[in-house]
Amino acid sequence: MKRYIALILAAAVAGCWTITSCSNDRSIETTEETEETTRRIREPLEPQHDLSNVDTTMEFDDFYVEYEGDPWVLRNNIPFTTGNVNTYYSQYLVNNVNGRYAEIESEQLNNVATIYMPRVRHYPADRDGYTIYEISYQEVFPHRITIPNQYFSDGTFWSYHEVGFLDYYTGNEYPTISMSADIDSYKVYGNVIYNGQTYEVEYYEFREDEHQDSNVVEEDGTYIWEDTVIINSTVYFIVPNGYDGIVMYIYIADDSDQPFEEAIGGNEPEFSDATVFGSPGNDEDLEDYAFISIAELG
Repeated sequence: MKRYIALILAAAVAGCWTITSCSNDRSIETTEETEETTRRIREPLEPQHDLSNVDTTMEFDDFYVEYEGDPWVLRNNIPFTTGNVNTYYSQYLVNNVNGRYAEIESEQLNNVATIYMPRVRHYPADRDGYTIYEISYQEVFPHRITIPNQYFSDGTFWSYHEVGFLDYYTGNEYPTISMSADIDSYKVYGNVIYNGQTYEVEYYEFREDEHQDSNVVEEDGTYIWEDTVIINSTVYFIVPNGYDGIVMYIYIADDSDQPFEEAIGGNEPEFSDATVFGSPGNDEDLEDYAFISIAELG
């Protein structure tokens, strides 16, 4: 199913009106080969994050894998993407009124974010017979939103689609917890029973954000807040040695006209159990998604 994530950028927008730029002059990290990229590749083969320190944890029920011997990806003719992926999001100007966010009438001038191709590492886990897959990727949001003249705003709220992962062989989506404005990391774990053998699988995700090139400009008498935000996400899968079936999927259809009430109402962490992608009752259509093979990246 489509899963939304929410973020709130707390910033006194009106404070930038009288100066040319509020930029912090930090450059956007890209997937180009740099000294930083080289340094990361040479890092010790261990997680970049403390896997014992997450905001929330959920254990899923024992999951029995049914595999027909014909990979789901091949049966459904899934094309794998090999480049960066554009996706859509919704943004709103807001005020905090007695602990509740209220929308300020404004116009979103950009609704396209870019997800850069992931960096993938895999290395031995602490448990014998298991491997850690570490998947790091960036999503860049070039925010542009109008500000009503002489109006003070506490910041901006935006809603975007969660990147998901599924199994190459069965099409089962991995259980997950949707993040919210208050949840930036989680752990999901449980037993997967395959051909009578039980495996304990763990799945972690960490989200960190940085803000760059923030300023307010005036165009034809209209104040526009420009603020580039980068979401750095790192995902860890602890899986049995030899497993190579992780596939990332990204929602790419445009539904950025989501009403504010719907977006703010969905700002709650929600657990989603394993289900086959596109199965009856889900609202998933293959043509609305891009797919990336993690095994092909590392």
